[in-house]
Amino acid sequence: MCENDHPVGMSGLTVSRRTVFAALGVGIGIGAVGLPTAASAAVAGWSNPTLGTLTSGYQTPSRPGHLGWDVANSQGTPVYAVAAGTVRDIRTGSYPGDPTSGPLPGRTGNSVHIDHADSYFSYYGHLHRVLVSDGQRVSCGQLIGLMGTTGNSTGPHLHFEIHRPRLTSTDPRTFLANRGISLGATAPVGTTGWPSVSQGTTSWTARVIQYLLRGRGVSTVVDGYFGPGTASSVRTFQSSKGLYVDGLVGPITWTALILPLQQGNSGDLVRGLQTALNARGASVVVDGAFGAQTTTAVRNFQSSRGLVVDGLVGPVTWSTLI
Repeated sequence: MCENDHPVGMSGLTVSRRTVFAALGVGIGIGAVGLPTAASAAVAGWSNPTLGTLTSGYQTPSRPGHLGWDVANSQGTPVYAVAAGTVRDIRTGSYPGDPTSGPLPGRTGNSVHIDHADSYFSYYGHLHRVLVSDGQRVSCGQLIGLMGTTGNSTGPHLHFEIHRPRLTSTDPRTFLANRGISLGATAPVGTTGWPSVSQGTTSWTARVIQYLLRGRGVSTVVDGYFGPGTASSVRTFQSSKGLYVDGLVGPITWTALILPLQQGNSGDLVRGLQTALNARGASVVVDGAFGAQTTTAVRNFQSSRGLVVDGLVGPVTWSTLI
């Protein structure tokens, strides 16, 4: 998987210029979905983009201009790159009912367009949040966005297209089936999913959430117990970001809470990172200082999970840690 993080300043914290996973202010839906961790038994190099129920199909008689398949699931369901490639262009800032087009013709809202080998490209529309940026290299099965209902959409789903050389488009369901992948059903390669954490939980994950809340300016007690106080703090954060206010930390709230981190950062966000690293087998001091010890722990974790080993904690490393 590929993360491409470079530092800039944000709210007094040195963070990545690729803060593409900041909240977009689209505040509907919950997005609490669990995904399997088994990799697809598909042709090497290709992956299912997401999990869900197939709805509108490719060039149906009623919709001959529909050049992809729609895969429906809860808002916030992770969406993955179907193959390695380069992000050609993206659309962000869309909202339900947005009348403007994305990178391809059509009102597909927040969207990602990825170029692959042999002139193939894939397209992912109606995303709630885009988690990659223009020109970024991505790997097969890399997390690139969260399912949503932006643009011309009646409910959360992924509009997915595949185009091939010399032809305008191809049926993506057939294309993936020829590679051993059942669109919407076969587990994506390298699947990682954000857990859904709610009131009543006592765990290291709850402690990470508490540190992240404090790091984002919301007062809360850090004790590892997701009690009424923490739930109230989560609702305060969700309201401040225009998210669905339910006190549940699912994929959408997770990706709004996190920020990219690297050596030299300090504070409660780093304490949250250090807590997660220790839960994954590291032995770092939870002191809020992203120094050499924490950098080594991040690199060791990235290496153990087959990620790019750069010591930078971007959205892919965060999602794999949690």
